Amino acid sequence: MTGVWDVDGYAVSINPVHEGTFGWSIWELSSVPFWELLHPEDRDRSVEMREQILLNGPESVIGYKTRVLCRDGTYRNTQWSIRSVSEEERMYAAGLDISDQKPIVNEERVRVGSWEWRISSNTATWSPGIFEIYGLAPMLECNLETARQRCYAKDRVVVERAIQRSVTGGEPYNVDHRIVHPIGGIRWLHCAGRVFLDRNGNPQELRGLTWDITELPGYRVPG
Repeated sequence: MTGVWDVDGYAVSINPVHEGTFGWSIWELSSVPFWELLHPEDRDRSVEMREQILLNGPESVIGYKTRVLCRDGTYRNTQWSIRSVSEEERMYAAGLDISDQKPIVNEERVRVGSWEWRISSNTATWSPGIFEIYGLAPMLECNLETARQRCYAKDRVVVERAIQRSVTGGEPYNVDHRIVHPIGGIRWLHCAGRVFLDRNGNPQELRGLTWDITELPGYRVPG
């Protein structure tokens, strides 16, 4: 499997084997930096590795092993060869799925899903994982208010401010907040994404991924 990422960690292209292995489309992978999809225990060293090959060298790494989250909420053990090309501001990676050689034992499934909010029409598209996270039956039409109604009352301002910073300032969307699940009670979510612009440079859509991190190892739920 192969892929190309920009210097900010967003996917530019992937081959069919990559999508077939992990289930994520280029549409989804371009909305969050790659380290968001790594196992929490592998994330810090992977970010350090990225910074090293981009800034200080060497410009390539061979045999780098990390756990990658799949769209179905499972992890796969992988091994990568990575090369950076500073003139192109790109990172090129070729990887192997080594889960058969090194199976992941006792790893619980992660509740994760992708979403897209079209700003001008206030309409949204959710993957099945998002409906599961919010405890909602899949529906044809949803929007920002659909998620807002599940948001814990005290956290709504935090979420709205994060959205505003992304839409008006172009900042990456990154926020942890609580929701009220109809069965599971109070749940903590981690959301990451970014704004995409139209041809005129105006915010067109905000899209990204959401994880239920309530009991997810490696995440510190705010007190």
